[in-house]
Amino acid sequence: MEATPLPSVDEAIRILRADPASGDLVRDAYLGRDVEDSATRFLASAEFVAVRTLLGDRLRGATVLDVGAGTGIASAAFLASGANRAIALEPDSSDEVGRGAIQRLGSRPGLEIVDGWGERIDLPDGTADIVYCRQALHHALDLPLMLRECARVLGPGGTFIACREHVVDDARQLEQFLAAHPIHRLAGGEHAFALGDYVSAIEAAGLTIQRQLGPWDSVINAFPMARTDQELAELPLTLAGQRLGRLGKLVASAPGGAWLARRWLERPRPGRLYSFLASKEPSI
Repeated sequence: MEATPLPSVDEAIRILRADPASGDLVRDAYLGRDVEDSATRFLASAEFVAVRTLLGDRLRGATVLDVGAGTGIASAAFLASGANRAIALEPDSSDEVGRGAIQRLGSRPGLEIVDGWGERIDLPDGTADIVYCRQALHHALDLPLMLRECARVLGPGGTFIACREHVVDDARQLEQFLAAHPIHRLAGGEHAFALGDYVSAIEAAGLTIQRQLGPWDSVINAFPMARTDQELAELPLTLAGQRLGRLGKLVASAPGGAWLARRWLERPRPGRLYSFLASKEPSI
């Protein structure tokens, strides 16, 4: 008996949209049908504010390569924040989560859509001032090759930033993460790497890591559990109250309690999120 084929990612997204119980997930993952609404919300999000803060003045007038651009919401946000050119690199042609969705953003000066994978970027050396990956590296079929390509198209002195990459410690954690992932359960295609794999691939590509942000070091990774920096600071107390009620809040607010709550929060969960900021050294 032949196995029933899995839905495509497009079909999986439509299934989630039709399920009222998945409403928050669809909205928080910027997967609604209205791409303009997603782009507007992402531009205003604390996550993107934090990304802009990490990039600082480097964003003004820059050429940004958005690797694994998905619906193009980050490319649009970079253009709205001072970049002159945003190249949305996306291999998926689909209408819901690929180049078709980017096209539904309409005409934006400086926005270019390129068909391609991170492991084979059809752009000249040194094209970009900033290479940005949001939830893209963990999909790599060849992570070191993908990082080498990102470094190749980055100009000397340029900036590489990868956000919200899933991390696992071993095969058991990977299995747990995939079993819990809502889109993977429907369509497959998700993955995660060990933290050391990301770090070694970034460094082997000739990039120097400037910042490594853990799951609770920034709202970039903590969203949607924390949607602002204040919520992130209060998260241990908030979660203690959610799980243990008033007693949990009392324990977390007692001397040493906040430390214990933070330690509990930072335990290594399967698929936890990390972000990386790196630079390419200028030519001598």
